[in-house]
Amino acid sequence: MSLPRLCLPLAAAAALLAGAPGAQAAQDCTALRGCAAKFCHIENDIAAAQAQGNSRREAGLRRALSEARGSCSDESLRAERQQAVAEHRDKVREREAELAEERREGDQDDIDKALRKLHEAQEELRQAQDELLK
Repeated sequence: MSLPRLCLPLAAAAALLAGAPGAQAAQDCTALRGCAAKFCHIENDIAAAQAQGNSRREAGLRRALSEARGSCSDESLRAERQQAVAEHRDKVREREAELAEERREGDQDDIDKALRKLHEAQEELRQAQDELLK
């Protein structure tokens, strides 16, 4: 990659940070909940895509924002997130059962693999639970 191609994203990011005309600073979405937070995050992604000159990503994000604004309700979003938590809990239970089976069989490599999968499932559950709070 040539130096000018490397500098373009850096220049766009610098312009964004400097408040150049047409550049938007990222909004703080932490105080928002539900659909408002979802919209805020998508708008921040749009601003980042603009700053990077990524028009395809920007167009896709604008479509996603339009669809989200048309269909998102706090109740439906909460229901989706609750469903995701339930699915991840099931996955953790499944991984726990797999680990128990591997421990009965006694092969340390298989135990280690099952333990890694359990930790991954637990992390995904934690992330789904965090999303539920947003």
